[in-house]
Amino acid sequence: MARSRSPLPIYALALTSFAMGTAEFAPNGQLLSVSHGFDIPVADAGLITTGFALGATVGGPLIAAATLRMRHKSLALGLVSVFLIANVVTALAPELSTAVISRAVAGAMLGTFMGVAVTIASDLVPVARRGRAIALVFSGLTISNVLGVVAGNLAGNAWGWRSVFWFVTILAVIALVGLIAVLPRHHESGRTETISVRTVLVKGRLWLTYAAMALAYSGLFTMFTYIEPFLEDRAGAAPDAVVWLLLVFGIGVVVGTHCAGVLADRSILVTTAGAMVMLMATLALFSLVEIDIVATVALLLVLGAAGYGMVPPLQSFAVEVAGLTSPFVSALAAASFMAGVSLGSAVGGEILRQGGGYEILPLVGIGLALLGLTVFLIVTAMHRRAARAHTTSTPAAA
Repeated sequence: MARSRSPLPIYALALTSFAMGTAEFAPNGQLLSVSHGFDIPVADAGLITTGFALGATVGGPLIAAATLRMRHKSLALGLVSVFLIANVVTALAPELSTAVISRAVAGAMLGTFMGVAVTIASDLVPVARRGRAIALVFSGLTISNVLGVVAGNLAGNAWGWRSVFWFVTILAVIALVGLIAVLPRHHESGRTETISVRTVLVKGRLWLTYAAMALAYSGLFTMFTYIEPFLEDRAGAAPDAVVWLLLVFGIGVVVGTHCAGVLADRSILVTTAGAMVMLMATLALFSLVEIDIVATVALLLVLGAAGYGMVPPLQSFAVEVAGLTSPFVSALAAASFMAGVSLGSAVGGEILRQGGGYEILPLVGIGLALLGLTVFLIVTAMHRRAARAHTTSTPAAA
């Protein structure tokens, strides 16, 4: 595909990921409202997060695999349209089961869309700028943690949790119009891409990369899924203050993602490992140190930067290991992150159901993130050995 000099397509993709990110993260600040609205425990209310993540984890790759022959623009527009409808259903849901199912559908759309978006962005720029292009696409998700989450939660606090999803619906309409206007056509051969993907999927180190993504991300979301009650319990934050503390977290996310995108173009290994270590250290402080509001603000900034600073380099690493850009490969990467959200929220919910305190959540998160770091270091070593072997064998073959 010819490189594009216009940044508008990537900005349109970022705007769409902003809408989808708001749908993903804003409900985390409304779990108490959902709990009261459906008259269920807070741990059960967390299923609206788990359902979204499961939809992205399972549905995203399945849809991506089933749509390999579709043009990317048509696929992107279809995904956003279904996402829009799913949020309307959630806003009107009469019971928790309906809300969870519609959230799972919305999650599947996000999981597939991010794969398509990463592929389009990667194809539009030179390889040397791939990390920054991916970071820009994901900036929509990160900025949603600042503007989307805060705006959505302000609406939720004023008019109830359902208003969050009406807000997301409006964002999705705007994003859809933007994609129609500026997204370029792609002319890939579906058959060629299908054959390439089949070849790539036999690489064991690619699946280990996905495993590292899921484990590291679950370390963050074991705690972050329950951030609203966590901050009230551990830091004594007032309910109205939680929205603004989430804003602080979002600022950290934006800064971390941008910096990680730039640094990933220099060293994926150092950027990823550094973010994971920083995440574990921050989780340890949240659990082991008595925190006040000032300390909470500082820790939330670092937590956002470290937790989401893993995303651009790991996405770039997955593309590098695969050796090609494909919506399916990138959808599997997005699904791996969503698997981490699902695993983390499920583990955190089970800890709370068993009577564990909120201070335990970050400690369990550290263990999961450490596993993720270990797997990442192993697969990095495997990939480097494979690259050296390929370099050595190529002259001989020639």
